[in-house]
Amino acid sequence: MRPTHRRVLGAAALLATAAATVLATPAEAGRRAVTTTVYDTFDGDAAAYAARWDTPYGAGEMAVNDTRAHDGSTFSLSALPFATGYDFSVFDHIKYLGVSRTPFTVPEKGSVTFSLTIDAETVGTQPGGRVIHGVYGPPGCADTPACAATAVPWQATALEGQQAGATLHMIDFRTGQLFDWFVSGSTAFALVERLPATVIGSPDGGTRDTMYTQIVKEVPVGPGPHRVSITFSRDPGSSSVDFVLDGKRVARVGKVGVPLDVQKVPYTGIYPSIGKGERLDDRVDSVFIGHGLFSLLDAFPFQHPDAPELSVSVPMSERLFGQGAGASFDDMVVTVDDRG
Repeated sequence: MRPTHRRVLGAAALLATAAATVLATPAEAGRRAVTTTVYDTFDGDAAAYAARWDTPYGAGEMAVNDTRAHDGSTFSLSALPFATGYDFSVFDHIKYLGVSRTPFTVPEKGSVTFSLTIDAETVGTQPGGRVIHGVYGPPGCADTPACAATAVPWQATALEGQQAGATLHMIDFRTGQLFDWFVSGSTAFALVERLPATVIGSPDGGTRDTMYTQIVKEVPVGPGPHRVSITFSRDPGSSSVDFVLDGKRVARVGKVGVPLDVQKVPYTGIYPSIGKGERLDDRVDSVFIGHGLFSLLDAFPFQHPDAPELSVSVPMSERLFGQGAGASFDDMVVTVDDRG
């Protein structure tokens, strides 16, 4: 990995501050304020990392070859190339996912921002897009000759970040609402998603009519590191999310919970919705941080049991074609703006 040089995020004292220390506090007790918390500087060792991050979906690629490293300044890991693959639901997507052990409350009127420095590299990807082939059918069909022989072919072009990328996630495990940054070798993209109840295990998760996954916008990037931020904002009756890359807003999405094509607003066109969604303005009350390595080669709605006619099976040869990703992560900062 390329070395990552720490960026100054505020006062010089920030660099020496312990994780989860509040940097900005109300001038007067009870006054609404902007509160900035350094959740993790990634300066510690494996034990310090484990105290702040959980791996609820398992070790992923790290179970095959554990490359996690702590150099006193950053946390890094790599899977060059990927070695794990699954033709079932969304489980092929997660190559590694660290989730904060602490959730962050979303103000009724205000915003929450997650900011992280990511230095990513990829191998075996095609920046111009790679055509992924599969067949319409249940999980495992593509690698079962008798099933694949009679199945209808499927194909789609995957962006570089879908093939392999490093990620920042803002996750509400109650409603299933997610906001993501994917950073790859030469591109980055913003994604909005509502996971179904069958994936997150919450009865408030998405249904066939309300789940969606859509890539908002892809932009070119040069060699890292890059500072990525996600801000979820809400007032009574309205909500939005902003995606910022290296200090510049790349995309804004309003009416959180409603798919972009239903809103009739421009997006990449990847993964059209199959339902109308629903507004989640007043229901996203707390969010967790996620970071890791991902792949996103499947067809939406990712073999959901309520949409069997849309189920696509992708053979392992198309899931693992020599692509992989590695990244270092630095300075995970949370900002809560409770000023309304």
